[in-house]
Amino acid sequence: MQTIDALQIMFLVMVLPCLVSCVQAKGNVYPLDSKYVKAEELNAELDKITQLNPELAEKRIIGFSSAENLPIYALQIGNKNASAAILVIGQHHGEEVIGVNVSLALAEKLLKNNPKEENQSYLLENYQVWIIPTLNPEGFRIVSSGMLRTKRKNNRDTNNNHKLDLRTDGVDLNRNYPMFWDMDPETEINSPYYKGSEPASESEIKAIIALAQQHNFALAIFLHSSISGVYSEKIYLPARGNGSELFQNTYILATIYAKEVKKDYLKGTYEVYEGPTSEVGNARNFFFYRMRTPAFLVEIGGNNKRGQSVIHPSNAMLEKIVNKNVKALLKVFEEMNKASKK
Repeated sequence: MQTIDALQIMFLVMVLPCLVSCVQAKGNVYPLDSKYVKAEELNAELDKITQLNPELAEKRIIGFSSAENLPIYALQIGNKNASAAILVIGQHHGEEVIGVNVSLALAEKLLKNNPKEENQSYLLENYQVWIIPTLNPEGFRIVSSGMLRTKRKNNRDTNNNHKLDLRTDGVDLNRNYPMFWDMDPETEINSPYYKGSEPASESEIKAIIALAQQHNFALAIFLHSSISGVYSEKIYLPARGNGSELFQNTYILATIYAKEVKKDYLKGTYEVYEGPTSEVGNARNFFFYRMRTPAFLVEIGGNNKRGQSVIHPSNAMLEKIVNKNVKALLKVFEEMNKASKK
């Protein structure tokens, strides 16, 4: 029988962890790697960010979640007397966590650079920038804690059995907005895409609607991650694209974003999807058609060379993804500044 000598043991101890790490680095890592902001850390992280410039930033609670009454936090950054505002929501779906980190990094960048950056100084003088890291604190809690990797919905007891069935309970918040809601055929309560019992049935969506009615949003951007990889690294516009000036402005801003972001693993940059998009009760349809706000969705996280969708990358790739998407957001804001100065 062949035995393993001391050198072989040393090789296994030293090299195997590296090999495992290298494999993980090009794929998904779950439980989430250490640089992801976790649900229990979010409140403290927001406090830390507001302290970078307390005169320009305030932590707000815009509402509470439907099942667990968890606070929905927002950062209000910029001139509170500004008549126009920008909205960035980092997360609607629990498993799509990259956007939480992107939105927090955006807030930190705006507050650290102001007033050093002329464009950002002008932005925060003329706009309120509302950043909501997660609209789904219940799903975020489940995924970021390591309990379940693919929790899309909130935690409403949709089958009414008086307990939380992690894999099936809940409402897809991005199908619960009161625009095209009745056109969505997804009424099966166990579906990950269940739209809810009625339009805006969920308190999370009621909170966003109230915020939209209180502020004149000049732009709304929603960050997502395609777990299937089918939608990865694309930007999606409101349904029923048309030749209106509002739609053209939305398309221009989305194109600016797309050109700024290189794909994670493959050649090329993000693309603005040109085909028909979902006629369901999602955020971009609501903001565009009800609030007359340019609005688009960004699918962050790419397909690697093995064809695997990577939406929970390791720390190193996470940092790259966050940095390039923050840069793209700032580029879009810069173009808005230029347009408003004309």
